Amino acid sequence: MAAATRRPAEYLGVVSDEQRSRAPFWLHQLAEYLIAAVLIASAWYSPEPLVQAVFGGLIVVNAAFADGAAGAFPLIGRRIHKWFDVVIMVTLLTAAVQGWVDVNTTGRIALPTMAVLLFMLWFNTNFEIDEPADTHR
Repeated sequence: MAAATRRPAEYLGVVSDEQRSRAPFWLHQLAEYLIAAVLIASAWYSPEPLVQAVFGGLIVVNAAFADGAAGAFPLIGRRIHKWFDVVIMVTLLTAAVQGWVDVNTTGRIALPTMAVLLFMLWFNTNFEIDEPADTHR
């Protein structure tokens, strides 16, 4: 009986950054609108709605002013939007544990959950600008 052969290292499931497929930027924007709607909806029924409502509005503004296909007012570039996302994620986490503004239990659960969802979305998004196919001659 022949000895079992070992697989080469390249078949162990390691995927390079170039080979990983990423979501298009317009899908990133639509997901941000959905995350903002969840935060605003949680604020609607909260006795202390300020923090969730502010972050929901901030995420809507960030998505609406980016230059993607789902942006309403394309004023900021994708690189700036990408780093605004990081700032929003950090402040969402900070707002969940801070003590100077009242946030109810639902908000303390929703804020870090949305930060994690935003991070997963951010990590799997292609922020590069796609050129139209007819310019590649």
